[in-house]
Amino acid sequence: MPQISLNAGVKATLEKIAHDRIRSFRLLDFDNPRFDCPFHYHPEIEVALIVKSTGHRYVGDHIGRFAEGDLVLMGANLPHMYVNDAKLKGGAHSIVIQFLPECLGLGFFQIGEMKNVRRLLERSRVGLSFHGRTRDKAAALMEQIGRQDGFARLAAFLQILELLARSSECRTLASPAYSPSLALYQGERINRVCELVSKKFREGITQSEAARTARMSPPSFSRFFRRATNRTFRAFLNEVRVGHASHLLLESDRTVAEICYDSGFGNLSNFNRQFLKLRKASPRAYRRKATPSRR
Repeated sequence: MPQISLNAGVKATLEKIAHDRIRSFRLLDFDNPRFDCPFHYHPEIEVALIVKSTGHRYVGDHIGRFAEGDLVLMGANLPHMYVNDAKLKGGAHSIVIQFLPECLGLGFFQIGEMKNVRRLLERSRVGLSFHGRTRDKAAALMEQIGRQDGFARLAAFLQILELLARSSECRTLASPAYSPSLALYQGERINRVCELVSKKFREGITQSEAARTARMSPPSFSRFFRRATNRTFRAFLNEVRVGHASHLLLESDRTVAEICYDSGFGNLSNFNRQFLKLRKASPRAYRRKATPSRR
């Protein structure tokens, strides 16, 4: 099976999507106990809305948290995976739109009226996360579109794309230099490691434990992981922990110390150092900036 790499070594499986020939795009509604898709990619562009669930998302070389309302646009062949929190409550529900660049005919997105959407699709090659009013409006449209048919369904699809195209309430996910390369590989190793970290990042995970999970010797795993992700395993683990801490700083009233230990850091000084390195602000400054009412 042809597959695609995250960088030089993380490989994702190709997902072959069956299309309805009488419809221009595919609408999926997943409502399960957990998300179970491995690290994968497909030629279809994807808009993914998390209706219910929490965990970590991997998009290209990006690592981040997701929660209810998370909205991401992923370009063609961009590897991605959503891994639920170990103690997930209430199941996992998402709504997904998938479409090919030529879904409305060859050249449709090249016409003048679609200039903004064409630029949006070009930017989506590294993944775009939307927030604020844009996310809320797009989420409402995506939750309604399943009840529509015919022209109303198509119009809602184009309205979503135009809304995202005109928005400044977004940020890129994968790094600007990210460029997947086609290869033949089995991606089970990286899937197992990501799942291990997502389940046990609060604990003292060692590189040796991750190596055993990947069924590799520690030296081989160290080389594999650095080549695959452009970061050490320790740096990867810190990113996951800081992502969890960022979510708690914004969504809870817990103290910085409580969040530090809940995120898997052993002491406040290391937590503050790693947070400042990744977020360019201290935990307290990050919270104040994002939630002015706390000042």
